[in-house]
Amino acid sequence: MRQNKKRAVSLIACLALTVQAGAVTAYANEAATPVSLSKIAGYTSGQYNVDGGVMEIIAYNTATDWAYAVNGQTGMLTAISMENLTANGSLELTGTEIDVKGLVENQDATFSYGDMTSVAVSPDGTLLAAALQSEGYNDSGRAAIFGCSSDGSLTLRGIVETGIQPDMVVFADNGTILTADEGEPREGYGNGAADPRGSVTIINAEELTGTVVGFDGFDSEEKRAALVSSGIILKKNTAPSVDLEPEYIAVSDGKAYVTLQEANAIAVLNLADQAFEGIYSAGFEDYSVSPVDIDKKDDAYAPKTYGSLRGIRMPDGITAWSVNGTTYLAAANEGDGREWGDEDLGTFYLNEEEREFGENETSPTGAITASGSGLEGKVTFFKSSDYDGLDGTKDYLFGGRTFTVYAVREDGLQEIFTSGDDFEALTAAAFPEYYNCSNDNAVLDDRSGKKGPEPESVTVGSVNGRTYVFTALERTGGVMVYDVTDPERTAYAGYINSRDFASIVDGSQVYEDGELDKWVTGGDVAPEGLAFIPAEESPTGNALLLAACEVSGTVAVYQIP
Repeated sequence: MRQNKKRAVSLIACLALTVQAGAVTAYANEAATPVSLSKIAGYTSGQYNVDGGVMEIIAYNTATDWAYAVNGQTGMLTAISMENLTANGSLELTGTEIDVKGLVENQDATFSYGDMTSVAVSPDGTLLAAALQSEGYNDSGRAAIFGCSSDGSLTLRGIVETGIQPDMVVFADNGTILTADEGEPREGYGNGAADPRGSVTIINAEELTGTVVGFDGFDSEEKRAALVSSGIILKKNTAPSVDLEPEYIAVSDGKAYVTLQEANAIAVLNLADQAFEGIYSAGFEDYSVSPVDIDKKDDAYAPKTYGSLRGIRMPDGITAWSVNGTTYLAAANEGDGREWGDEDLGTFYLNEEEREFGENETSPTGAITASGSGLEGKVTFFKSSDYDGLDGTKDYLFGGRTFTVYAVREDGLQEIFTSGDDFEALTAAAFPEYYNCSNDNAVLDDRSGKKGPEPESVTVGSVNGRTYVFTALERTGGVMVYDVTDPERTAYAGYINSRDFASIVDGSQVYEDGELDKWVTGGDVAPEGLAFIPAEESPTGNALLLAACEVSGTVAVYQIP
């Protein structure tokens, strides 16, 4: 991959903060056209979970003004009406639960329902698709396809078999649906445990048929070696068709761009040919150049550079848009570890290496020492010895704490921007008392040793003739906004966070050894899924951004005037 990194100009110098209605909005007044988001409405499920999984993914039907959110705790699909949403004042939205599990099991007795993971609405608003995983880890999933009514109700039209563990669903057009079939090794490794194959399922919504497209074409020794040499991470002695795990999909100009999170890669799927035409490394954050804060013991934002240290981006969410005939991608570089299996069965596997620098430990390579770095806290490194595609002289962290912009070229993907240390620097300026806290507490610096603010999802939208990328931060919370009107000059444009750090939701407290260990704060905690609504399709006449928050069990409605 060719890399041409560019950065926004003087981000901290141009940072300003506005506090309104319990939300903090930070915006740039140079280097980009700023946006000022405000929360005008919200939906509260009445549920919460310190471990997440409540309100997860959200989709909006522009034809009916109904939003649909996956509730991973109840297994229900929540339909939320926005017909009466107004631009002025705050409104508490109400929702109706749709029992997708019951509807599907009544129609398909052969399917053992396990979980609903994602939802999407067709561009014309006539169809809704939900991704459903099987109860059996190694069994095929399903895509349930519904017709949409103006009152928000759904009519099941059909069920299509997918690959194993569909984790995301998207409409490529009104008649084509795609699922990212993750195929995680949830039984662990060894001792008879199965590692399912990852895939993408291409569904004809009218005929209710599906084609599962896997990665077998990359399994030859020569092609696997080419992937590894390009910086794609594969577990040793494992075929790509088994190890690659599709996470998220963006579609543009007849092609699907699929994040392969654990492999630190993006695959390109030609929809007409129904075949993958390439797999490209997502690249690495270079912490010998870009500073990072990995010390969770100093209770402060204190970024440093480390010559041996790199961040494996491992993108989760991805979005696509076009400028003058060129397709651009933006990916949220979350990072993701593998922790699967059962110790009692001998199948447990974890690819994390924790080093406690307060006890004079060193990094896995020995290049970072407690005395030389001043580190005192615990840092979680990637267990690189188990994988091909990495430099044995480097230390690696999970995730990039960034988002990255790529241009799609004939020979692959060209990186043109990475946000570097922006997210940590900006959140530290906005919330110095809660910098790098987690989504299950409000402890200062808690996540510095492990993935920081953790960018999770990303979407793109146009406001007043400008194009913006919105990136949700799963741990610290809130949404970062960057102006990508000219992707070659990507620049920071704003930040909103409607989390109430100082409050605790009553009953959410979890204690360990008699001390408060985890809790849910007030407001909107842990944005998992985003949906952008352009002004011309918005019930308020202004652009809106919806954020489904998995810990607080809420949906935030942000307006961009």
